[in-house]
Amino acid sequence: MIALVTGATRGIGAATAAELARRGHTVYGGGRRWNDESKNQPSTPIRQSSIVNRQSPMVRLTLDVTDDASCSAAVEKVMQDCGRLDLLVNNAGISHCGPIEDTPIDYARAVFETNYFGPTRMIRAALPAMRRQGGGTIAIVGSAAGKIGIPFQGHYAASKFAVEGLAEALWHELRPFGIRVVLIEPGDVGTTIWRDRDQVEPQDSCYAPALRRFLAVKDREMGAKAAPPEQVAAEIADALLSDCSCLRRPVAPGAQFILAARKLLPDAVFLRLVGRNYRGNG
Repeated sequence: MIALVTGATRGIGAATAAELARRGHTVYGGGRRWNDESKNQPSTPIRQSSIVNRQSPMVRLTLDVTDDASCSAAVEKVMQDCGRLDLLVNNAGISHCGPIEDTPIDYARAVFETNYFGPTRMIRAALPAMRRQGGGTIAIVGSAAGKIGIPFQGHYAASKFAVEGLAEALWHELRPFGIRVVLIEPGDVGTTIWRDRDQVEPQDSCYAPALRRFLAVKDREMGAKAAPPEQVAAEIADALLSDCSCLRRPVAPGAQFILAARKLLPDAVFLRLVGRNYRGNG
């Protein structure tokens, strides 16, 4: 199988690329910056090459999902080397934190450019090849936040809510072409996405006390309580390589429970529970 994973320089993307390569698949990893930090990820024995071999479990591609030409070039590179693309894993994403009232629109736009329009660009670039070859798998790494409007992560959650709709529509559109769509819904995973977030925290904001309480809880959730990327990557690989035609696949401890609660509980109950968890209200 020939796979292309976006956001493969770190975190879930790096771990998923390494896991797919470990299972014997040919993997191309896309990222904006390949630096010394990337060398410490699970995909360590990587070299820049257009030839995939047993000594090189992942081929690095410079890829910016916010740029149309870069997305097209990445898919073209895979097609030139291998003649097909069987699996596209849309993993690249960024986080953001801050009150909606205090957050400049440009910040919100940047989140959507990566988290929503990024997968859209990659999918549009990959689909002609998949349709010609008569099949393939499109995977999108969403989030449990795609079902839960987490306070002070409104724009991040909104981008993941949008991905839910995108994936569901694609599931219908691509079935006639034999192309499978899988939406991965992780819970809390111990990656750098939370540490590297853009954060708006004006000291004179009326939201400051609630925001500080939220950050204390979120730091714990994304710290020792979070699932390691390698564990989540194994779950993702199992989902992508299975014969299951289901659309949504929760991964990481707690994701299945919280998403089931979102589905089963009345809004009045669920929203109060979320508010209490983050100590912002309720």
